[in-house]
Parts: sequence; C-alpha cells; structure tokens
Amino acid sequence: MSGAAELPGPTRPDKISIWPVEEDRFGIDVLYTGAVGFKRADQVQRQLEGAGVAALLRQEGERGWVVRFGPVVREDMLTVLNGFVW
Repeated sequence: MSGAAELPGPTRPDKISIWPVEEDRFGIDVLYTGAVGFKRADQVQRQLEGAGVAALLRQEGERGWVVRFGPVVREDMLTVLNGFVW
C-alpha cells in the first residue's frame, strides 16, 4: 500500500469501528455525519480506492455515511487510519 503521503491529509471521522476478521486481518467502518458527512466520506473512499484499497461507501440512517474497508492486515490498517482517516 502506498500513497498516503501524496494525499491532502486525513479526514477525521465521527466514529470508527474495527473488528478482527481472520488471523491478523481486520475490517473497518468509518462513520461521518452531519451536513458535510457525505463529502468527507466520499473523499476518504476515493482516496482509499486511489491507493488500491477496496472501500465501500454506504448511507447510515438519515445523516450518516460509512466507509467500509478490509479485511486488511494490521500494518495496512494502521497505514489507512493514520494516512487517510485520522
């Protein structure tokens, strides 16, 4: 995985959920809410896709948007969280 240094910077979420999937791999949901939630979620999803990380964008309720990615190994999870999300 590469590309985190080339991006404009992280977009802090309103909530992060991380769960173990298999052995040393994790799934991650990143929630954005409010009036600009979609724009923030869309930005992160596009950045992840551009870096070769498959990510889904879905609406959560009336005012939330979730970016889901994984499973990724622990090292990639930390790279994504530090470079794209947080």
